[in-house]
This record gives sequence, C-alpha cells and structure tokens, in this order.
Amino acid sequence: MADVITGDFGTSREALAGLERVFGEAAGLRVGLRRIEAPHGDELQVTVGAQALSVPRPVAVVLANAAGEDEADRIGKAVLEALQLSEGLRKGPF
Repeated sequence: MADVITGDFGTSREALAGLERVFGEAAGLRVGLRRIEAPHGDELQVTVGAQALSVPRPVAVVLANAAGEDEADRIGKAVLEALQLSEGLRKGPF
C-alpha cells in the first residue's frame, strides 16, 4: 500500500487544550476532534487549525453517538489524507 496516513493519535498539548483527539498535521495544519455541548445533543466536530488561528475551524459536524464517532473518525482521516496529498503536491512534481 503506497498511501499511508501518518497520524498523531496522542494526547499532546493541543489535545489537552480543547481537542479530544489529534489526527495529525500536514501542510501546516492540525486536524483534530472536539466534543461540543449543543442544545439538541452533543456534537463531534472535526476541526482544522493552525498556529495563527486561536480556535480550530470545524470542517464537519456529527452527532456524538456511536455512529457519529465512527463517521468523525473517517472524516478526520480523510481530511488529513487530503492535506498530506496537498503538501506532497506543493513540495515538488511527481
């Protein structure tokens, strides 16, 4: 398998500062997951953030249930893979 998603599934300083999980970093951006209390029920937000942003920007929102957690995991990995592809294209030609 040539395409490998490089993840950082630890509890880094960023994870402790509001992110439940960090999927990884690519193209200068960090992809993470945070849980938000909402009036209709808790939400999981897949976020993209950078040093210049004080708060990571949500790119996908799902309900915080078992199905939502699976979906958020798939979305987070897909966003990270897209950023890694973008970073590879920016670094040089094929």
